[in-house]
Formats: sequence, structure tokens, C-alpha cells
Amino acid sequence: MEAEFLPEEVSLSCPVCGTALQVELHTMVDVGLRPELKGQVLRGRLNTVVCSCCGSEGFVAAPLLYHDPEKEVLVFFAPPEAEMSDQEQQQLLGKLTNQIMARLAPEQRKGYLLIPKVVLTFQGLVEAILQAEGVTPEIMAAHRALVELLNRLLDVQEDEERLRQLVREADEQIGFEFFAALGAYIEALYQDGRPDEAFPLQTLRERLLELSSYGRKLAARMVFGSPEHPPLGREELLERAQAASSEEELAELVTWYRSGVDYLFFQMLSERIERARREDREEEAERLEALRGRLLALTERLDEQSRQELENAAGLLRRLLAAPEPESFVRAHLQEFNEAFFIVLGANLQAADEAGDERARERLRQIGTLVLEIAQEKLPPAVRLIRRLLVAPDEATVDTLLAENRPLVTDEWIALMRDLAREAQEEKTADRLRALADRAAAWLRQA
Repeated sequence: MEAEFLPEEVSLSCPVCGTALQVELHTMVDVGLRPELKGQVLRGRLNTVVCSCCGSEGFVAAPLLYHDPEKEVLVFFAPPEAEMSDQEQQQLLGKLTNQIMARLAPEQRKGYLLIPKVVLTFQGLVEAILQAEGVTPEIMAAHRALVELLNRLLDVQEDEERLRQLVREADEQIGFEFFAALGAYIEALYQDGRPDEAFPLQTLRERLLELSSYGRKLAARMVFGSPEHPPLGREELLERAQAASSEEELAELVTWYRSGVDYLFFQMLSERIERARREDREEEAERLEALRGRLLALTERLDEQSRQELENAAGLLRRLLAAPEPESFVRAHLQEFNEAFFIVLGANLQAADEAGDERARERLRQIGTLVLEIAQEKLPPAVRLIRRLLVAPDEATVDTLLAENRPLVTDEWIALMRDLAREAQEEKTADRLRALADRAAAWLRQA
């Protein structure tokens, strides 16, 4: 790789302890050459420095030229902290731009290279990149509002009363998008090797599962299941994909019905494209072709994620089986036990069954039970109470549990049980939840 596209070594002092540091800083990112750097920029991990003495970490506000030849994006980040004059900025920008143009073929030297966008903040750089990806200013504004709310919640999470008050005020904002973003932040921190920073976010997520309206429903659905995604045939799945009003809706559809987006599905879609062309409906054909491209990209991304998740889950199971103290291991790694783990565990149980290895099967069964029991400890108290009521042997035990958990038995909690009854996949469970909700309502009136 050309030397000018590599990071430069510079001398800095740690702002916390004053230790002299030799660090590598990027002054140019060309994702045509280094596509992996794009993710670092978007996650705010480029040009971050960790002090070898005190361990403090910080972002170095250094000038940076970002180039994406595919999207035809050229952005120059010129932070005021760098204290460069206009002339110095122009000289550096000209030098870096010339380095990019020197490695491009003549037909690739397009007009956008002559008019780079200049931004003064790193957030401005991120937003310029996202805008080129098709993310609208409205979506970015909504994301900023989400991040602001997350920061406010983090600021008050040590103060129970203030946290409850803020959740009540922002309850409508704490929905699917909020929990999805929160989960993505936690995952990114673990991927970056920063579990200490992920911990407060995990703690906050657990509290929000208990305190917010959507969180309580989400926690309950995680336990009791939900019929929001019933089986779909390929024809209906294709109709739903065509009707998707946003990339987010399409991505959710493909995530839930990945097994249906198969060879036969794409064959059906291709036939529709050809039929539209034969009937001179070119606009429809182009729209379907664009949909096919988006679906192919989504399935490729999901498959790669699934492969990685299953590999990680298999490694986690091996480590757990070898752990001298399995319970301690599960508690230390609880956030890693996801759906992929139970898929791998199920596959291993099936293999043990087929091999007639009763000892291995029993060991795997014990492991699964242990993980589930410890995971359930993290459920909100309201959800744990519903679970206990569902397995109560008689109505007297139900009344005892209601009395012992009087603060949890509220109109909102009873409404949650009725919601779960409407969504329950098994009729028996739905009937029991409705009966429990009726009994709890009667008990509450008499209490």
C-alpha cells in the first residue's frame, strides 16, 4: 500500500497524566483502499489513543481527509482544536487530494474531487458519510434525539427516583428503535474490547425492561413468545417485501423470515421481473430489480452475521463445558448467551441423542437449565411474578403470591398480562393468562 495512505507516527502528551506517547494517527482514510476504516470512523474509533501509563482513552482531533470513490464522497475534517490557519488548511487539503488523484485512473478523476466538503466536527464527518449512504437528515435528527435521551438516562440511572421520573416522561420514545440502538451500542463496545463501558448500558437496559411500557412487554415476549411473526408463504412474503415502506421494515422482514428468502423466492421474484418486461411495464421491472438487489445484500449480511454468531456460540459452549465452575462462568458471561447459543446447544443435544451418548446429553441438558435459570434472575420482577403465577399449583398459591408481591400488582401489570394473553402462541397459555388477569383484578379491588 502507498506510504501516504498509512497512519503517521506523532508525539503527544497524555492530557491526564502528562506521559509522553508515540501514537499513530490517520490524516487520510480512503475506503477504496482500506474499507475496514469506514466502520472505525462511524463508530468514533479512528484516531483514539489509550495512555500506556494511566489507561485513559481519548479522541485526537487531527485533520482528516475521508474519501469514498464508490459513493463519490470527499470530506475534509478540519477541527478548530488543530489551530491551523486557512492557508495551512488549504495546503494540507491540496496535498492530500493530490495523493488521492495520483493513484486514480484518468476516468476516475471526477469533479467531486475538486470540491471537498469541509466539516468542523467529527459528528459532521459522520453525518456526511451517512448522508451519502442515503440516511436522511430526518433519520439523523431522530437518532440524535435518541442518543440525547440515552445520555440523559445514563446520567440519572444511579438516582432511582429521577430515573423513574425520566422514564415516565419519555415512555413513548423508549420503543423498538431505542432498544435496537441500545443493543447495537452494547454489541459494538464488546466488539471493540471495551466491556467496562458496555456494563452501564447493560445495567440501564435491564432497568428499562422493568420501568418502561415497551420494555415490560419486550421482556415478557422474550419469555412467553409472540405471534407477531406467523408463518408466511413465499407469495405473501414477496408481497410484504414489495409493500415495505422503509429499509428498516424490509430488514426486519428478512431477519424474521430468512429461511423463506431462498432460491425459490428469488426465482419467483425474477419471474415477476421478466413478466413485467414482457408486458412493457419497465418501471415496475426496475423497481423489482432494485428490490432484488436490496434483498440479496440483506441476506448476505444476515448470513455472515449468523455464521459469526454461531461460531462464537460454539466457542462459548466449549468454554462453558470446560469451566471448573460453570455457574460462575455463566454469570460472568451472561450477556453472551443469546439465541445462537441455544441453537448450537440444541444441535449438540440432537447429536448426543443420535449417538446414544446419554452422559453427554445429560450434561448438555444441565448446562441449558443452568443458563436459563440464571438468565431469568435478570428478568424484571413483574415478569418473574407472571411466570410464578403460571406454574402455581392452585388458586390459593396464586392469592398468596399476589399478597406477597402487592407493590407489583397494579392496573398496568394486569393490562400487561391481558396483552400477553392476546399474543400468546399457545391457547392454553392464553387462557391461563386471561384467568390470572381476571383473578388479579378481582383481588386488587378487594385489597
